[in-house]
Amino acid sequence: MAIWRHFIRPLLPWLGRLLVAVVVLLSVAWIAGTLLIRRAEPDPGTALPKDVPGRMISAGGRQVHIVEGGQGEPVVLVHGLAESTFDWEEAILPALAASHRVIAVDLLGMGFSERVDGLAYGFDAWSRQLVDVMDALGIARASIVGHSLGGAVVSIVAGEHPDRVEKVVLVAPLVPLEQSERPWFFKLLEMPGAGELMLGATDHLPRLPGFSDAYHARAKAAFRRRGTRQALLRYLRHGRDLPRLIAAYRGIRAPALVVAGTKDDIVPYPALRRWAPAIHDALVLPLEDTGHWVMRDQPRRLIVALEEFLGDRAE
Repeated sequence: MAIWRHFIRPLLPWLGRLLVAVVVLLSVAWIAGTLLIRRAEPDPGTALPKDVPGRMISAGGRQVHIVEGGQGEPVVLVHGLAESTFDWEEAILPALAASHRVIAVDLLGMGFSERVDGLAYGFDAWSRQLVDVMDALGIARASIVGHSLGGAVVSIVAGEHPDRVEKVVLVAPLVPLEQSERPWFFKLLEMPGAGELMLGATDHLPRLPGFSDAYHARAKAAFRRRGTRQALLRYLRHGRDLPRLIAAYRGIRAPALVVAGTKDDIVPYPALRRWAPAIHDALVLPLEDTGHWVMRDQPRRLIVALEEFLGDRAE
């Protein structure tokens, strides 16, 4: 009781004032962020820009942007959070198209695919979208490759639709992380108000050195599309069904390859090593001194790994 009377009780008024101040600040941030987002997204997104390759298809009643190349066994490429087909276009897609029919897909809410009011953006919507795209293109079975968030999406498709998947490749894939492992950036984005303000103040993601001017131009064009930032926030706050992802890992029976950079600061390599054994007989290929964007840092090494794995018909 003495601790309550002499230490805790005197602090209560200050704690109350602090709580009120935090609520007010977050409310102001939400209003300011919402206004910034409206100004940052003038494009209604009704047409594919003329300088963007590929085409729009109807998949599951939604308009989906894809970029295609090559002939042969089909390979579907899925990008990560706030990214697009361009992540594959600079190096990976042309190389794979020499021996495969390659289809890079923009997830709903990102790139140049449709933004859908009220859609619960997340693993469920995007895994259904991927199956819908395969149906729309007449692809009964394909190898699927996903980077980061795309790795989670293709894992769910592989685990829940084994009849549709020939092989699966996870490139720096999203895995469940401890709170101490999660980047501070994502923690702030999940906070109402803070997330709106952060995204409203930027013209594209990721804003990191090392990406080409063409990459930045494509990302900025996609981020001008109305509904982009709300799609990202909706996913980050409500769309990460980690128990479903874990169950999907355990259901994968297709041959699986996991490619990961040992210097990844988004999905730390130790966390990936913890979860990789959940995938039956998965091969793990660590790339030394490589970060999260493997396609940018080690494109040739990734191309070789994909060609060897996808071309191996010994299973």
